[in-house]
Amino acid sequence: MNTELIYENDNHNYNGNAVSIEIRLFKEKVRDRATNSNESTQAVIDNFLTNLSDHAVVRLPDFKHIKRNIQNRRGQNNLPEIPHDRTFNQIPVQLTTTKRNSSFLQYDSGAGNDRIIIFSSLEQLQLLENCEQLLVDGTFKVTPSIFYQLYALHVVYRNSVLPVVFALLPNKTEQTYRRLIDKLSELCPLWNPKYIMMDFEKSSINAFADKFTTTTNPSVMSGCFFHL
Repeated sequence: MNTELIYENDNHNYNGNAVSIEIRLFKEKVRDRATNSNESTQAVIDNFLTNLSDHAVVRLPDFKHIKRNIQNRRGQNNLPEIPHDRTFNQIPVQLTTTKRNSSFLQYDSGAGNDRIIIFSSLEQLQLLENCEQLLVDGTFKVTPSIFYQLYALHVVYRNSVLPVVFALLPNKTEQTYRRLIDKLSELCPLWNPKYIMMDFEKSSINAFADKFTTTTNPSVMSGCFFHL
């Protein structure tokens, strides 16, 4: 009987230690995410909260305390407040460059409901301009709430698919896709992919077809049912 009690006590200590480690890792991840992103405070917490065990959740500090720590951390790093609509004046400088301090913001149409913002490095634009195979797709899961979608362009390079352009779009109209394509063509004057793959969205198909299938070397376009 004493042996059983000792065993149960040891097991309890082990579980307690495991939960403590889990909570410590949670706090570290939340702190790092808060420092390196401009997601909402609640989004930062929710991103890691779903992976916590029930034992860890019940032992977490009060959420008000966690949120206050995130806000303090951001204040120390001078991260800007998240805008509430697409009419914000300008993008903070620290969000327009890569960690290597090279340009990442390539275009911002300016404040307004039809705003388009394009992110890409100079190296990525070079890959886009020289690509033969282009894959395009929109996603909604990671898109800031003030934009409709994050539209990504990928290229096939050395048998690998690489993302090269990230565009925040206000909607999915044909006109918006045309504006995006026209701006990318300005940034990459020689851009003329041979093969273009995208999902079966009429507005995007029309926009890309008008640009790339009426030239002397028309692109081959194909649709797909999967998302990148």
